[in-house]
Amino acid sequence: MTKHDTWVKLKPGNPYEPILDLFPDGMIPMRDPFPLELSADRKASLWIIDLERLSSVQSQALAQLIAQHRNATPIDVATEAMNKGGFAMSHEWVESMQCGDEGIQRQKELAIFFETAPQPPSPLAWAEFVNGQVERWIDGNEAPPPINSIDDVYPSLRTPELERALKMRKIQTAIGQGNYSVLDVLTGRAMIDSLNIIDPENSYSLVGYDDDFDEDEIYE
Repeated sequence: MTKHDTWVKLKPGNPYEPILDLFPDGMIPMRDPFPLELSADRKASLWIIDLERLSSVQSQALAQLIAQHRNATPIDVATEAMNKGGFAMSHEWVESMQCGDEGIQRQKELAIFFETAPQPPSPLAWAEFVNGQVERWIDGNEAPPPINSIDDVYPSLRTPELERALKMRKIQTAIGQGNYSVLDVLTGRAMIDSLNIIDPENSYSLVGYDDDFDEDEIYE
């Protein structure tokens, strides 16, 4: 099973709109957290849609749609995708991105590359970076360090949005590990307990919540 954890949302007016309803929340799974390849004319940066995380219906729809735009056959497009490990997509259509621990770690590596390589990076330096990414993360079995809070994120990558997302992930994990009823979740008790676990310096409580309330009473 693939370990990649990057997803992107596309800009309005993108050529993939006819099939976006096949993707939950319109999010497309990507193999890499940044465009890692160039078009044949080297004028466009390309993302690679992660073939391993596509359903057969999604793969077929992408092959047919891309074939129409290229005046090719779906079989030709599918064969190219198999060779590349996914379908190529131009960077111009990407509006936003979400990713997990692997994506954050690889963005850190990209940031360090641009901070340390001569600017602009030479084709050789870029090729070495790309080959290393492919060898370790795509063909290899590299495991990212866990990202538990914004403090674990490379400084230049920290944003308020990412900090909120990491806090929400901790809350969701805490709720998932707790033995909560549906009522606990609906009333917010599970959320309050989770906040107190992940943020012990503050004390959270539900206004007007009766700790002695017996949820079985609602059925009497």
